[in-house]
Order: sequence, then structure tokens, then C-alpha cells
Amino acid sequence: MARPPRLPASLLVPAALAASLGAAALGCAGPTDGDELAPEDGIVVPDGKEDDFFSLSAYEYVVTGQTSVTLEPELATAPAADKEARVRELIGYKQIAIAWFLTQYLVDKEDDEANAGFGGFGGMAKGGAWDDLDVHAVDDLTYAFTFKQIVAGGKNLMSVLPTRAGAGGARDFTLEIGRPGNEEMAELETNAEWYRNPPWDAWNPSAVDAARKETLTLTIARDRQSTDAWFDLGALLADDVLDLDVHFGWDYHDAYHVKHAKALFSWLERKGFTAPVASFDDLTRTSGAFTRKVTADGRDVEIRVRIFYGKAGTDTDPDTAAGGRVLEQDMRTSLATRDVIVYSGHSGPFYGFALANWRKTDEGDLDDSEMSSVAMPADRYQVVVAEGCDTYQIGEAFRQNPAKPDGRLVDVITTTSFSNASTPATVEDIISALIERDSHGRLRPRTVKSLLSKLDGNSWGFHTMYGIHGLDDNPALHPFAATENLCQACGANADCGGPGNLCVTVGHEGKRCVAACTDDRGCPDGYACRAIASQSSSTIYGRACVPAALSCPAE
Repeated sequence: MARPPRLPASLLVPAALAASLGAAALGCAGPTDGDELAPEDGIVVPDGKEDDFFSLSAYEYVVTGQTSVTLEPELATAPAADKEARVRELIGYKQIAIAWFLTQYLVDKEDDEANAGFGGFGGMAKGGAWDDLDVHAVDDLTYAFTFKQIVAGGKNLMSVLPTRAGAGGARDFTLEIGRPGNEEMAELETNAEWYRNPPWDAWNPSAVDAARKETLTLTIARDRQSTDAWFDLGALLADDVLDLDVHFGWDYHDAYHVKHAKALFSWLERKGFTAPVASFDDLTRTSGAFTRKVTADGRDVEIRVRIFYGKAGTDTDPDTAAGGRVLEQDMRTSLATRDVIVYSGHSGPFYGFALANWRKTDEGDLDDSEMSSVAMPADRYQVVVAEGCDTYQIGEAFRQNPAKPDGRLVDVITTTSFSNASTPATVEDIISALIERDSHGRLRPRTVKSLLSKLDGNSWGFHTMYGIHGLDDNPALHPFAATENLCQACGANADCGGPGNLCVTVGHEGKRCVAACTDDRGCPDGYACRAIASQSSSTIYGRACVPAALSCPAE
């Protein structure tokens, strides 16, 4: 049987996280993105007057510690080069083990889980994102090293963890991890990894003999912050088509994969899409796309949405191995060819996309270890959404794909806690963020921050924490901003161009055209991204590229 994903009642992103203007100052659906609803009395806020994972509800943290690996006895007198090669190999295995046990400690748990009483702080280790430093021999067989790992968790993680004061003001905590043997740590075949077996699978150190565990002293500190940005719509719409595939993974909750696919079918029709078939019952994996035309930055583009799910009695029957293989191949095809790929279903730490019924077949799961090598275009930007419990590690898996080195040309939305399996609202919110239009029927780009705010609000009874990996190279300037109009005299927002441009008071220059931004890197030379407020309400509603010295160049 395939290993089961985590079942819900998860990034997050963060190479870094958002700098915010404050909830009261900037509403998630407000005119922050430079849209037509922006006030007409905007004014540049003076400096100091406003209050690359990115998330509104989580941070990334750096965890540092020391441990060791032990060579096999027969290597005691081996040449130094042979020893070094084996040490490096074992350190790689040990880093995987540390990530596993860190995640077992930090991750939220349900009451019926075997290790429900162990940890549970709403966090996860990134997996695949680590450094090993200062490797040195302790004796002929033992080599110590310092490691660094990235974990993600709520903004309050350091206050809920049982930390204590460490050297130089650092915060330390103690963690007991398992000690699998060298051969055991090398067992990493998909679905048969060593950590799927007791006592490692539901790790609870209190139930394990001292000889099979070790105690680590770990230091934790906040990682750097990223800033908000837009999806790269220029790249997504380069061919005047936005292709979006949605895959619903098999769900034991009253066949939610079918119900959610049907709900999305109806929702797309209500949003003005033309369905490829007359009814949901007629929909198959080969039916084609829902289509709709929109205007984007002055040109017509087509939005195409395809729906995939396991349909009993067909070639995608999720209860069969054959159906599972088809479901997985469809996902692989989407990753190789589409602009936006959305997965909605069950997942979990050190897992991937559960497309078929894992209780009946080993087929139909795209494993996290496969995501780092799955075929993806090396010359095209994509967005991948991993909507499921604890999918944070999936972001790093895609960032390691050779077609997307260091996360270039891909953004990955993940969770670091539970997700809501009872509704397709998250899928609908993601599509809405990419196809939203203004009153003139023009595509209205929204920042990632506005989307994450909606996603975080989709659950009740538990705390979701969505984030995005790969944001640091996304546009910090509104995708449709007309920079050629910067500093032109204006009387109203409409004088400055389409979505993305505003008319605001700039110092003593009077009303001038500016362009919406999220930070300075989006602005041309001589301009800075500054807060913009309404003069009548004294409320900050966005940011815009304005002359750095609040003085426009002479015409």
C-alpha cells in the first residue's frame, strides 16, 4: 500500500516575510494594487511616518545545532579521501533525519495521532534546505559538524516553543531525535523510506530506549523577511493565453474530490467561462478547457481552466492502479506544459500529491522526492499551488528542480498547518486572484499579499498558514504600470493610464502620476516606493513609485 498522506481536521514560504503597513492601514482588497477604486486625494507620506518566502501568518526561522556521524569500523584506516567521501554521504543522510525529527516535533497533530502529546507548535522543517559547517574528526570514526536548517511556523513560534536564553541573547531549546543506523538512513526509496517505520514514523522520544536517540541543543532565530510582490503576469500572459489546470486528489470525506470538482464546474460557469461540455457528468480528463476572454493591459487574452479528478468507472478510477497511473501522468503533463498548476487534496510532511486512493493502490501519488526531477519548462515562469495539510516542504522540492534553479521561474504556494478539506474555496480564491477584472472588464492584478490574506481566512476551528516560495524575483512594480507617465501632471487617476497608475500629490509639485509598487526594487532610477495616504481619511492605502526627492525632473 502507498504510504498515507496526512489527514486534515499544510510555506509557506519564506525565504522571508512581509513587511506590512498594518491591518488597519491597508485592507487586503483595497486599492493597494493601483486599481480604479483608489482615492482621488492621495498624497505621498513623508519618510518615517508610516507605521523570500512570504506569508502573512508565518515566518521562517534558522535552527542551528551540532551533531555527529560515525563511520563503519572497516574505514578506521581508510585513506583520507575515502573517509571524507563517506562522511559527506552520511552527513546528507543525517540532515534528512534531523529535518524529519524536527518536523515531527514542530508539526500540529490531531488528538488521535500516536504522538499527539509530542510537541505540536504549528511548524515544519523545510527539508532539502540546510547547510553543514565545520566538519571535523573527533576520533578515527566519529566526525562532528554544525548544521543549519530552515523551519517555518507561526509568527509566535519562538514564544510558544519551550526556549531558554542562550549565548549572546540567542534562544535555545532541547530536542531528542532518533538514531537510525547508517544503513537504515540510506533507505530512501519512495514509499519505503526508513522514517515510515516504527519507532521513527510517529516519533515520540519518551517511548524509545536511550540507545536509539540523542539529545540536541538547538538555537532558533528569525530568518530575513521578504516583501510583497505581484505574480509575473507579463510572463504568464506572454502568449496571450493563461493555462490553468486544477487537480483534485482523492478524498475519503464523502468523495470531496468529486463534489469539489462539480462545485468548481458550476463556479466557473457563473464567472462567465464557457464549459467544454454540457454538464459536469459529461466532463472527462480529455474534455478540454473552460474558456473566457478578458482584456489585459490593452490586449485580449484567453483564460483556460481544466479540471482533473478521479472518476469511478473510468480511466481515472482512483481505486485502481491503472486509474492512479493516469491521474499521476495528467499531473506530470500539467507541470510540463501549463502556466498555473493547482493541487487540492491530502498531503503531509515528507509527502506530495495524493491523487488516487492510497488505501487501495500504490499508484497515483506524485511524491515530494519526484518533484525535484519532474519535467518542467526551463524557459517559462509557472505558479504551483499545493493546497493540502503541511505542504511547506513541497516548495523546496520544486526549487531544487533543475528547470527552476533556486526557485527561479516558479512560485509555489504551500501551507505549514492544516488546510480546509471541506470546501473548494481556496481553489476559487486562487483562480479569482489571477482573473479578477475591474468595472471596465480589464484584468486587475492583485498582489500576493491580498491572495494570502484570503487563503488564511478560509478555515475555522484551526489556523491555516499559507505562504509562497520564490517571491523575491517577482515584480515589485505593478505589472501594467505605465512608467512613461511618471511625474506627468494630472487631475485624476484616469489621467495616468490604466490599472497600476495613480494621481497623487507629490510634495510641492502638485498632483502627479505615480505607479503602484511594493518596494524600491520595482521603481526606476531616481524613484522610491513610498506610502500613499488619503488626505481626507489620513489612511494609508498603498505604495507607489515617486521621485525620491519628491521633486519631478524638469520637463
